[in-house]
Amino acid sequence: HDTDSLPLDHLEAVTDSDGVADLAALSDGLRAEREQGITIDVAYRFFSTATRSYILADTPGHERYTRNMFTGASNAHVAILLVDARAGVLRQTRRHARIAKLLGIKHFVATVNKIDLVDFDKGRFAEVERELQQ
Repeated sequence: HDTDSLPLDHLEAVTDSDGVADLAALSDGLRAEREQGITIDVAYRFFSTATRSYILADTPGHERYTRNMFTGASNAHVAILLVDARAGVLRQTRRHARIAKLLGIKHFVATVNKIDLVDFDKGRFAEVERELQQ
């Protein structure tokens, strides 16, 4: 979104009547993903900045779709693990970190997601941070 790489029709498709875009829905290509609010298949987004081109592979977190995570991570140079602030580090978080390590991904970014849903609680953030460090 910030690189102006999104086709306008894709952005319009995830924008509500108030003009607010649900950016998380941009990579939900399957109807079941939109209906269930989960990622099932790997979705690729291509974008560039002035210095580099990127391929973003949005991969599933659910255990049932682990093979799709393998597919998306197989050519990655960086893994970004999204951790829901409400749930903290789950078994799937650890599993995905191990898979990324097995695939030789050397660079990890751990992101505490949905912190707004816990009222930006600094204590909760610190708790998730400790879980991630373990």
